Amino acid sequence: MRHLATRVLTSILLTLLLTLSLTNTPSYAQAYPKKNIVIVVPFGPGGSADLMARTFAQYLEAALKQTVIVDNKPGADGMVGTEFVKNAAPDGHTLLLTTNTTMAANLVFYKKLPYEPFRDFDHIGLFGQAASVAIVTKDSPLNTIADLVAASKAAPDKFFYGHYNSASRMTVEMLKTRTGAKLTGIPYKAVGGALQDFYGAQTQVLFIEYPPAKAQIAGGKIKALGVTGSTRFREWPQIPAINETYPGYELGFYLGFAAPAGLPADVLQTLTNTLETALKDPVFIAKVNNLELDPGKLNREQYLKFMRNEKDRWAKIVPEAGIQPE
Repeated sequence: MRHLATRVLTSILLTLLLTLSLTNTPSYAQAYPKKNIVIVVPFGPGGSADLMARTFAQYLEAALKQTVIVDNKPGADGMVGTEFVKNAAPDGHTLLLTTNTTMAANLVFYKKLPYEPFRDFDHIGLFGQAASVAIVTKDSPLNTIADLVAASKAAPDKFFYGHYNSASRMTVEMLKTRTGAKLTGIPYKAVGGALQDFYGAQTQVLFIEYPPAKAQIAGGKIKALGVTGSTRFREWPQIPAINETYPGYELGFYLGFAAPAGLPADVLQTLTNTLETALKDPVFIAKVNNLELDPGKLNREQYLKFMRNEKDRWAKIVPEAGIQPE
């Protein structure tokens, strides 16, 4: 009987030890995510990239049951924030909002980049695409894109435009190439600074993406001259596409999602699945549409092909606009 009691007691102690070992498993054995997730936006607050990142952060937080923080790191046409993510641990806790600026245009704008778009990142998917709209202040004498071209040719030293990313710069540079318009660019770190000088009459025109333009148009303080997409935008059918006046003119942009290269396969799959699920969720899609973006419809492999095509396209259009790499 004594031996039986001893065996029972030993069994109980072993069970308790096993239970304690399981409950005190080190944090590295926990499933992803293990801590707060940060989505780095390599541009300032208020722009389309920032708005998209904040929208997806809410969805990702609910899906993964972990806090998701959006961290704006603007500077050098998105290179500051993009390099930061490149150098982060590839564990899925530091992610990147990508654009055609950081992943295509900068390869042509600059002689040397601190990152390589395909080698240094695991690209997860496409959030959506949109275009831009040319705006002037409500009291401007300009009413059409042809008015802007003609006026800038007549007084080339009096027309300035602000740019804060590749879309806001290249839309104007392409217009100059196609029409002979005389416009001088002024760089800004973020759309907020560009808008401030625009309303302060330091610049005469601004080509701004649909998401941040929405509030400006709704506020009634500006006039829209034309959109840069291939067709009129569904929300603003009264605003002509610039290519209605200058055939062949068209330039849009995309917003994507990436992480430092070397993500564990299960983490990459988790993030890919979460994004693909979001883009099938009517509530999330409605929010993307509300940002004036067309939601992404590409799987990961299709998205990688799309990105490479965009890289090739920008390699062609930037030299055509006469821009020399810095």
